[in-house]
Amino acid sequence: MKIQKENIEDKIKLIIDVEARLIADKSEVVYGRLSKNVKVAGFRPGKAPKHLIEKEIGQERLNAEILDLIIPETYYEAITKENLNPVGPPEIKLLKFVPTDGLSYEAVIEVLPEFKLPDLTAIKIKREVPKITDEEIQEVLNDLAKQLAKHSKVTRPAKLGDKIEIDFEGFVDNLPFEGNKNQKYPLILGQGQMIPGFEEQLVGMKENEDKEIEVTFPKEYHATNLASKKAKFKIKMHEINEVILPVINDAFATQVGPFKELSHLKEDIGKELLNTKVAQERNRIEGEILEKIISQTKIKVPSSLIHQETHNLLHEVEHNLEHQGLTVDRYLEMTKKTKEELEKEMLPEAEKRVKIGLILTEVAKKLKAEVTEEEIHQEAEKRLLQVNPEEKKQAESFYDSHDGHHQIENGLIGEKVISYLYETCSK
Repeated sequence: MKIQKENIEDKIKLIIDVEARLIADKSEVVYGRLSKNVKVAGFRPGKAPKHLIEKEIGQERLNAEILDLIIPETYYEAITKENLNPVGPPEIKLLKFVPTDGLSYEAVIEVLPEFKLPDLTAIKIKREVPKITDEEIQEVLNDLAKQLAKHSKVTRPAKLGDKIEIDFEGFVDNLPFEGNKNQKYPLILGQGQMIPGFEEQLVGMKENEDKEIEVTFPKEYHATNLASKKAKFKIKMHEINEVILPVINDAFATQVGPFKELSHLKEDIGKELLNTKVAQERNRIEGEILEKIISQTKIKVPSSLIHQETHNLLHEVEHNLEHQGLTVDRYLEMTKKTKEELEKEMLPEAEKRVKIGLILTEVAKKLKAEVTEEEIHQEAEKRLLQVNPEEKKQAESFYDSHDGHHQIENGLIGEKVISYLYETCSK
């Protein structure tokens, strides 16, 4: 087999010549497989002359089967010899195929780009030491008090802090919109649950009172078709309840959890808040490190990888919209965008994600990062503990498979690489 290699833009073209001897060998394999099921009139299965069997099979089918056998095998041998790492299937073009003379075909492939990492030891992101204030602890205590609050029905006009139930129906340009109405909707006035200006206009309303209010949707509203638009809402007040907050003391602490004193509850809240801040700070540092490496690394990202990652991002959007009770088509209709426009918006993020993946892979090679079978087993067991009982069998099957094993291995290597970058590039 002869291989000619040529660089064309961001791809590599291989011209692969296969000798007639290999074709003859593969032809016999294909003939042996196909002839078993061929029936020729007047002959028992497998006893007809070869030329009659070949005629029954047809030369076109024989050639197609031979190529299907030879091309994948010789292509894999070629990329192994040339030490290439394709990022997707090749574009194959047949140049010549004469079974008695030889085969020549062209394979155009995208490969993982070669690039040089910057000096990682020269990157230094400053670590901040997270601190918890008494005000932050008190804020959590206030939220817990609201959860344990009691409600008492009143006949007076509504005021800020009251829990109310309302019917509402909204219109923009005299037309209804997605999610424009609800009945007996619970709301605590002043918590900012509704769009700005909505709750304030309900202050002073009485039970069974009707009112019409006007508000303006925020400029950055999630439904872009409503952003900055003026809306009218018809309101009916059903019920007004005064919110009675518990006193925050030792007795309150025992209601919240297994705490004998308020000081113990405060200590526990402080630890939780600190753990959260520590994790957030680490995420910030890791993100800034990766941004710094990307800015100092020249990588020509293969278009097929960007396309694949854009598809992954679109799938994430679909998943998130499902939780909001929306479909992609409905979202596109609401935002007045096409699917192509949405994918185009995703391209920068997709390219960034691919670059991060390539950089982490390169750092892993540099570190010769590896994980043991024991580490993979322990991680699989840890993940299984977080799976719902009804999904556990399916999860076990996945983690026992090659794909599941590979996923865990890559995840653990990624964690080791990120830890290395954190220790090396921050101070």
